[in-house]
Amino acid sequence: MERRNIVVGDVHGCYYTLKTLLFDVVKISSDDFIYFLGDLIDRGPRVKPTLDFVIDLWQKKKAVAIRGNHEEMLLNSLSDPVALINWEYNGCQTTLDSFNVSHPRDIPQGYIFFFESMPFYVELEKYILVHGDLDFDSEDPFKNTQYLVWGRSRKAIPHKVGMRKVVVGHTPMPLNEIINSLNQWKIFLDGGCVYARSIYKQNLGHLCALDLNTNELYYTYCRDF
Repeated sequence: MERRNIVVGDVHGCYYTLKTLLFDVVKISSDDFIYFLGDLIDRGPRVKPTLDFVIDLWQKKKAVAIRGNHEEMLLNSLSDPVALINWEYNGCQTTLDSFNVSHPRDIPQGYIFFFESMPFYVELEKYILVHGDLDFDSEDPFKNTQYLVWGRSRKAIPHKVGMRKVVVGHTPMPLNEIINSLNQWKIFLDGGCVYARSIYKQNLGHLCALDLNTNELYYTYCRDF
């Protein structure tokens, strides 16, 4: 069987939803490789099981997880009290609770090593995968690491990146907008899974995955709330 290259949007601790997506919808096999677009942690209820699942795939060389702004906030919070306050405003409590700790320094070192090992982007033959965005206003779109995890735009300048499509997470999108982006130079894959059943974001709540070989989108509604 041909190896499929599957990209998964922002999970945010929605472990049950991730398993449903991969095993019941995508029907992942041992031949497939998974790219996670970051933001595995925070906001959702099952952060540690999510990390354990992804780290197991990573150690088996079956997956790569790209660094998201939430992993970046955690790493910055290890030694910077101001960064910790910022992280507290961005949903860190579920991550700390999942590890039964009160400070990120108390998270076991193996998980910290995993966060530190996350690349800011992945370059493939036809795609570039990044959590936030590429800074197309700069001469080098890859240089600004802050923009790679935090940036948001609809801009894409294909000739700056070798006529490759850019696949991003970070910016929650309704399912119809994600589907519409599949044939654009920038593909959005964050369906706002963790915002399921939110009265303020009623058009979100999906966890999405994209088969890079076929451009087929898979998705499921959140199962964790």
